[in-house]
Amino acid sequence: TAVIVQKMVLGNLSERSGTGVVFTTSPLKTRSGINLYGDFTLCSQGEDIVSGLVHTLPITESQRRDYYSDCSLSLESEFPEIYNALLELATQLVDTYGFVHQEIEFTFESDNPDDLYVLQTRNQKLKKQKNLSRFVPAPDKMKLAGRGIGIGGGALSGILTFDMEDLKEAMNNHPGEKRILVRPDTVPDDIPLIFSCDGLITGRGGATSHAAVTAASLGKVCVVSCKGLTVNEADKRCSINGINFKSGDGISIDGSLGNVYKGVYEIQYE
Repeated sequence: TAVIVQKMVLGNLSERSGTGVVFTTSPLKTRSGINLYGDFTLCSQGEDIVSGLVHTLPITESQRRDYYSDCSLSLESEFPEIYNALLELATQLVDTYGFVHQEIEFTFESDNPDDLYVLQTRNQKLKKQKNLSRFVPAPDKMKLAGRGIGIGGGALSGILTFDMEDLKEAMNNHPGEKRILVRPDTVPDDIPLIFSCDGLITGRGGATSHAAVTAASLGKVCVVSCKGLTVNEADKRCSINGINFKSGDGISIDGSLGNVYKGVYEIQYE
């Protein structure tokens, strides 16, 4: 006979509660050591973050300044005691106990660090970005459609696709072209599509959603949480801040800057 005793942890008690995922080292930084990076959202449960169905908020102020230009808060600024408790935990796991860098899922029920709960922790798989490619034209010479959170690094130009049918058609009819998948969110059901594409754009979901982490670990160039993106899957059309695209159109993404551009541009590989 076995007995399991569980406690329900609620990240949706109020607007001062939430849930998130934090990496103990940032894939966007070249320096080693503890530098937190991740996503969180308010008044939500843990699955909301990893499912990729919500717009996320940054963990650190440096993240907010660099990649969340339209966001006014971070976990570090709005919930400093929760942030410091996570930083202390990260330091303890990596520096004191000698674990490799960790991916930590957490929920907090209030501002009080006593109400912070670690749901699970596992070895971090999100690779450090290596900027091996960049667009030859300067960014101001390219038609910017929108911005999101860049993961995976590098520059990519190719054909816009919406589903597996598009991906197969592009592979057969345009074998030399890169295939960039657009999705409204980063749900785990899309992982077979992610295996088949070269790049990914999503309207919702942060860099720590399961699908985004999978894409980055496979070396895909990604821009997630692209604000202003609406996707009409039935008609295979999308719009980014009023700029319209359809299946087969040329599109370009910068996985370092988080930018999405209309058209195809020359790329320099380093």
